[in-house]
Amino acid sequence: MQHINIEFLDIIALLWFIGCWFVYSGVEHKKPGLSKDVEKWRERWAMAMLKRENRMVDIQAINAMISNVTFFASTTILILAGLFAMLGAAKQGIMVFESMPFLQTMTHASWVLKAGTLVVIFIYAFFKFGWSIKQHTISAVVMAATPEPEHCDTKEARTNALRMARLGNLGAKHYQDGIRGYYFALAALSWYIHAWVFMLATIWVVLVLFRREYRSRAHDFLTSDLS
Repeated sequence: MQHINIEFLDIIALLWFIGCWFVYSGVEHKKPGLSKDVEKWRERWAMAMLKRENRMVDIQAINAMISNVTFFASTTILILAGLFAMLGAAKQGIMVFESMPFLQTMTHASWVLKAGTLVVIFIYAFFKFGWSIKQHTISAVVMAATPEPEHCDTKEARTNALRMARLGNLGAKHYQDGIRGYYFALAALSWYIHAWVFMLATIWVVLVLFRREYRSRAHDFLTSDLS
């Protein structure tokens, strides 16, 4: 009976985790916050790019974003390799956890559920990072196709600049989705301690993300008049 109760609690914790993630993602995509602020600044950057003869700064900025996303994509692959090793070493892992006091009793099924959840999260993050790299790369191609400043005073040139900015915005959105996966994966790690700790950690992650998106000083700096 105790075993059944623990498994039921794990299922409730997993549903709570998924619900918190979906609700927060929906709020972030609809309610203006730090991400929306940066989208506006990226469009300003694209308009300023039209007037620059030397666009090395713009190229370097896009390369920096691609390098950043690539780092997380490659790191995610390494994490996945470790997680698949965890799935194959369930028996040894359970023995280690059973030797630690105050931890939730763990069966083979619960070990696989917890490790499998982490695998799904990081696969999701990898696909987000991969698509982000692709969109930043396309954004760089559009920038390269933009005419020189003396030929940029046209509707077509301004449209190209906005196209570049909005492709960059899409890349940034998918990058942020991948990073959010890392935050929630940290909460999922606490599941190995106890399901209640997992649910509390999920709430903590949501609060941290909310504060950084809507109550951070970075958000204030981008929206306030600093003069």
